[in-house]
Amino acid sequence: MCGIVGFSYQNIQDPKKNISQMVHLLKHRGPDKSGIFCTKGFCSGTSRLAIENIKEGSQPFFDKKNKLVINFNGEIFNYKSLIKKYFNNNIRTEISLLLELFKKKNVNFVNDLEGQFAISIYDINVKKLYLFRDRFGIRPLFYTLKNSNFVFSSEVKSIFSFFKHTFQTSFRSVLNTSMIWTNYSDQCAFEEINQLEPGSYLIYKDNKISKKRYWHNPILNYQNKIEESSFDNKKLNIYNEVERAVKNQIHGEVGYASYLSGGVDSSILSFILTKLNKGPIDTFSVEFENKEYDESTAQNKTKNFINSNHRSIKITKRDIADNFEKTVEHSETHLFRTAPVPMFLLSKMVKESGHKVVFTGEGADEIFMGYDIFAENRIRRFWSKEIKSKFRPMLLKRLYSYLPQFNNPRYFELIKEFYLKNLNDLDNIFYSHLVRWDQFHLIKHFFKEDKCSNHYEETMTNLSKIYNSNLNKTSYDRAAQIIEIETLLSNYLLSSQGDRMSMANGVEGRYPYLDDKLSLAISNISTNKKLKNFKLKNLLRDSFKGMIPDEILNRPKIAYQAPEALAFFSNNKRHYLVDEFLDDLKLNTNFEKSAFENLISKFENENINQRIGFRENTVFINALSDFCLRKKSTDWCKDNVINYKIDKIEYNF
Repeated sequence: MCGIVGFSYQNIQDPKKNISQMVHLLKHRGPDKSGIFCTKGFCSGTSRLAIENIKEGSQPFFDKKNKLVINFNGEIFNYKSLIKKYFNNNIRTEISLLLELFKKKNVNFVNDLEGQFAISIYDINVKKLYLFRDRFGIRPLFYTLKNSNFVFSSEVKSIFSFFKHTFQTSFRSVLNTSMIWTNYSDQCAFEEINQLEPGSYLIYKDNKISKKRYWHNPILNYQNKIEESSFDNKKLNIYNEVERAVKNQIHGEVGYASYLSGGVDSSILSFILTKLNKGPIDTFSVEFENKEYDESTAQNKTKNFINSNHRSIKITKRDIADNFEKTVEHSETHLFRTAPVPMFLLSKMVKESGHKVVFTGEGADEIFMGYDIFAENRIRRFWSKEIKSKFRPMLLKRLYSYLPQFNNPRYFELIKEFYLKNLNDLDNIFYSHLVRWDQFHLIKHFFKEDKCSNHYEETMTNLSKIYNSNLNKTSYDRAAQIIEIETLLSNYLLSSQGDRMSMANGVEGRYPYLDDKLSLAISNISTNKKLKNFKLKNLLRDSFKGMIPDEILNRPKIAYQAPEALAFFSNNKRHYLVDEFLDDLKLNTNFEKSAFENLISKFENENINQRIGFRENTVFINALSDFCLRKKSTDWCKDNVINYKIDKIEYNF
């Protein structure tokens, strides 16, 4: 795993210095070795985390004969089988395989790859640059075209370094995060900078950019809006498929560990890894001082069952506040909750224990239908057929029994009124997510009206242009899955809470539930089998019966959460970041100063309940993260190459 950077340039005085600075800013992603390559009009570089072919896989890799240079961030889990298939075992490394396969099949080579990756290939002969990103967007890749300079990087901070100036944070990103909890399409947190979308490649030549999507989620392959029961052509052994996916990702010359959240997904992974390892593995968990968020009891059940070498980190409210700024700096985006902070601290513990690779359960809820929103989608549709029913909305109380507001009769009546607003909007392709997204209307008064008045309508229009042709043809279950995968999974769970937090400490995450073959196989199963009688992830749970204790398998889905806004207001004292944020509000033209001042006064009220409203948490964390982004991004423009040694330097002029 690595960080990759590069640029196609017109007039730069010292391209070597530019590329060295860019690589230096990514040294946390790849602390083992660094390298740069420069030719007339192009430079690229890599900071390497050595996992596979440690002695031979140095980058950038230059093919002198064909004048091609490649940089690679990621893992190709089927690279050995591709070498055997196409090159009769005459290639030794992943990086060599990628270049030879590109020479053989051009851009279509990416269709053969199974893995998590961001790849750059530059053809010196025709001055053409290619960028590729994996199917689910596990590995990040950003780019911009400015003043005839095309610049790309695994992280935004290196793009700042190239131009030596600050890019403004995008207020559209603030609004997106308030509405859909993340950005979408090619948007990122900064103006003038884009991300390459998952499952896509980009070609840059002669100051022009072209992009193409090479992969579409197989969930969309089933085009029937009404009936799915006849979709299963054969019985699939889910246990074997998941085990194969895990085994496929035990890849490299270093060991591995596993996150253990207490949920069924990570418990299954840890169980399989223990079995394949033929002995105890190292597992890592987050505990919370606040028992409202703590899942250590469930974690210990799995730990004891598999007899793992277990370590945990106990997070306090102070830990959240003290590490929030650093977390935002590594996430490089607006956050709607503090959940990435514990993951940042946990990956640090993994690194300090000597591990470079950790397995994690992201993707299971999206693939196997484990989120509340999928069951909620069905409940709302069921309720809409008899709106005046007193009993149908009670299913929501059953679904959200772990949330106190659903168990309070007075609050539940207010919740019902909120749900009723769009209960009959059944033809809306985003029906499953309307309740979540409509909450934007209740917090937009925190923003200047002229800046946000049309945002909801514009976002719905933009999303309709992207998804209308596909989601209109498929079932409402599958539409909900696609929306969740291509927004929250790709741009938040795999990024802000995933890659960016683990790689901040030089640790690579592995995601077996997003294995290409596994996700394809599961997409060919009826959603009625994945979510049965509102039992989330029914298919996955049933497939491991008799192997994993029922108390672990049948544990209800509990959303991973961390202390939110009140973490910044402990012991009658507010955190220094809040004071800095309040000072910044005086000059901020996007936020309503009085609205945030009133909110902060509410947080400081000693009589406030320990858990405040989700919407209030969201808007505060979002605005605070915007302040932190603007504050930290100025450091990325500084001359930081002093005393930084590049291990490998190669020129072709």
